[in-house]
Amino acid sequence: MTEIYPGLFQIQLYNGTNRSDIINIFLIPGKDSCRSLMVDTGYRTKENKEIMDELLVRHRIRYDELDIFLTHKHHDHTGLANFYADRGARIFMNPEEDRHLYDCLYYNNNPEAMEEQVHVLSTVGITEKKTPILWNRFMELNRRVQQETRESMFNELKNYRYVPIRDGMDFCYGDYHLKAIHLKGHTYGQMGLVDEEHRLVFSADQLIDGIIPIVGTAYPDEHLLDYYFRSLESFKAHYGGYMIHPSHKRAYRCDGTVPGKILEAYQKKLDVIRQIIHTQRAPMTTREIAFLAYGAEDEFGWKNIMQTKMIITKTFSCVEYLYDKGEISRVQEDKTLYWGKL
Repeated sequence: MTEIYPGLFQIQLYNGTNRSDIINIFLIPGKDSCRSLMVDTGYRTKENKEIMDELLVRHRIRYDELDIFLTHKHHDHTGLANFYADRGARIFMNPEEDRHLYDCLYYNNNPEAMEEQVHVLSTVGITEKKTPILWNRFMELNRRVQQETRESMFNELKNYRYVPIRDGMDFCYGDYHLKAIHLKGHTYGQMGLVDEEHRLVFSADQLIDGIIPIVGTAYPDEHLLDYYFRSLESFKAHYGGYMIHPSHKRAYRCDGTVPGKILEAYQKKLDVIRQIIHTQRAPMTTREIAFLAYGAEDEFGWKNIMQTKMIITKTFSCVEYLYDKGEISRVQEDKTLYWGKL
């Protein structure tokens, strides 16, 4: 744990299966028995729970005096939320994170989510009939995740009760006056926090130095990449000189460099996808475009099925962006979307 500002701490937690996966958790202990704030909870592991419990005890923070601000509903950010909620902690989250039952970057094993997954996979061109091997790889991933959650010390992510966050909502803890900001892009409902007096931003997964965040979706007409680009421009316009504290990697001072690098990387990928579509005779599925744009290892994608999953959904964001800008066409046949030249 590091005290990065007076009374504001950063804790780094690890994924138990991959020590290179590190997430930054932020903690502001309350003063004089006032409520305390935790930004995200980290991975759902016994080790991480023990680390956080030790810190709560050290700062004399009771569960029922703890507020938890969940930036978005991915497992590395919400893993311990059930545990804290069951013991009286107050959870804050944007309801738009519950917009869909199925998401490319978090798991939900309830039957309705599995049914929605079938629809989403069909949308991008993955079906049991047309792509049986890739389809079975996704089903095997489901079985593996279900087994892991059964054997975990926690049950799967539940629909815990939470206080809805809205843009501009105030959060005051210790010497910090934080305001919630909507960071639509990485997810539809991702939220961050800004302290204008101390000139700092908790940017979640929106802006990370050295990583191009995934804008991954497979739901049409949500315009997620366009929202993301606008968010990056907003950071350059409004938070120049602020210290940016992302959920992964190091903090840095915002000077437009990181948003510029991310925008440039996405523009390059858009150029590649645009060229692929314009040189093909017939419209293609999102899966087919993704395999060409990112250089799939074989006809079934990548050996890491999670990588396959993320690349396909990132590609979907890109092709929908080009469609929204009137550069490519989109048609639907048998629940599958096909993208082609105009």
